Amino acid sequence: MSRQAKKILLIGNKEKAVLHIAKAQLGMSDAAYRDMLASVGCRSSVELDYPKYELVMDRLRTAGFKHVHGSAKRSGMHLAPSSGKTPMISKIAAILSDLELSWAYADGIAMQMFEIQRLRWCNGEQTYKVLQALVVYQKRKSTVEGRTIREK
Repeated sequence: MSRQAKKILLIGNKEKAVLHIAKAQLGMSDAAYRDMLASVGCRSSVELDYPKYELVMDRLRTAGFKHVHGSAKRSGMHLAPSSGKTPMISKIAAILSDLELSWAYADGIAMQMFEIQRLRWCNGEQTYKVLQALVVYQKRKSTVEGRTIREK
């Protein structure tokens, strides 16, 4: 076998950062983290290749780790909303998903309506008004495209 065929692709800094974020999110001790790495044959994250990394990530997800991605992180939507806004945030998320829009779109509505940069920073009444605007937009778009929306 040639030297290049034996070369193993190790994880990068981004993956190492995700591991450490998961460790912090789950409140793992250093000993528990090292034991988990040892269970896949590594002493440190520096030794992890991608197949072993996926095994470790599966274990972290099973333990409750939720990785926040992309526009949700930038908008702050991964943070827990105040209890009064939770149903509205869920409905906004569903509408954005249905329309294939990012959280930046909702942030833009908040900026245009209230001069507040993030929907996350809006109070309950403002959040409700953003939700109303999205519902109107969703209905208008569905009428134009000739599709129906299931009412709940």
